[in-house]
Amino acid sequence: MLKRPQIKRLTGENSSKTMEDEENLDRNMFNDEVVALEGMIAEWVDYKQLVVFYGSSSFRLWNTILEDLAPLNVMNLGFGGASFGWTVFYYDRLIKILPAASHFVFYCGDNDLDNGITPEGVMKRFRKLVDMTRRDFPKAKISVVTIKPSPSRTYLQDKIKLTNNLIRKDLRGVPRASQINVYDSMLDEKGVARPELFIEDELHMNQDGYKIWKGEIRKFFGI
Repeated sequence: MLKRPQIKRLTGENSSKTMEDEENLDRNMFNDEVVALEGMIAEWVDYKQLVVFYGSSSFRLWNTILEDLAPLNVMNLGFGGASFGWTVFYYDRLIKILPAASHFVFYCGDNDLDNGITPEGVMKRFRKLVDMTRRDFPKAKISVVTIKPSPSRTYLQDKIKLTNNLIRKDLRGVPRASQINVYDSMLDEKGVARPELFIEDELHMNQDGYKIWKGEIRKFFGI
């Protein structure tokens, strides 16, 4: 029987809690979800070759992620309508406390852009998350899933493309870091988001959308 590893205990001020003020959002917006995730972490036993998925509702709503990505040892820490700003804000409570992890997979960006953050600002937030992760988990691999296109955010498509390109170029200078491209596979022949991949809100994915993510991420991990 596996013995539950000891969770890191943090003291003093959380230095990562520096989310930019331009969003003017309630700092407790996702607290209930984060508390639930903290409970899951507290009960987690198997940290061998752990792959941590951390980001927005595109991860949170992936209900079949464990079986879709088997045999990877996956911990899903997706929450709410997270942005890269929020993942930085909750970093100490959800990431820094982990006893170990071999690979982190991040997904955010479209909510940042929808909140008025520029592509350059999104990349800056992403890099802050990467730098904190590299500081605390120097041997871990880091991957980021490209920001997906969606019919409800077609107006952001140029900014999404630019942000994906900025992040891809920035990752060239980050050891053991990479980008997982789901963007291209979600476009139709006209270069816009395929509506059949989404539920009625045209923002969140249905099973067909997650089937694409499953295929691209399995291919990336070679499983």
